[in-house]
Amino acid sequence: MSAGASTIYEDRTVRLDDQGVTIRHYYFPFVSKYVPYSQIQSVDLGVMSWLSGRLRIWGTTDFSSWYSLDLLRPWKDTAVVLTLTSRGAVSFTPRDPGHVENLIAEHLEGRTGA
Repeated sequence: MSAGASTIYEDRTVRLDDQGVTIRHYYFPFVSKYVPYSQIQSVDLGVMSWLSGRLRIWGTTDFSSWYSLDLLRPWKDTAVVLTLTSRGAVSFTPRDPGHVENLIAEHLEGRTGA
């Protein structure tokens, strides 16, 4: 997180500010991952089933996307997936995934050359 950044959305899994996305409990033990908007290629919603991430409370099942820790994930059905410019993707399950996707998409559209 950048000094002086303004929070635009926050819940127990993620914090969005005007500079980027902080995914809470991403690394062991409970360390956050900060992703500036400049490192995000795209943002999508992913529907989770019992076999494709819903039971995964932390980590990955297929090494294509890493899920941050969320003990409530089994009761959720939608994840936000950030495809990164470098490689890979990160996934998290905020309280309001559609709203979070829209907020991130607005920042990506606002980038120069996007």
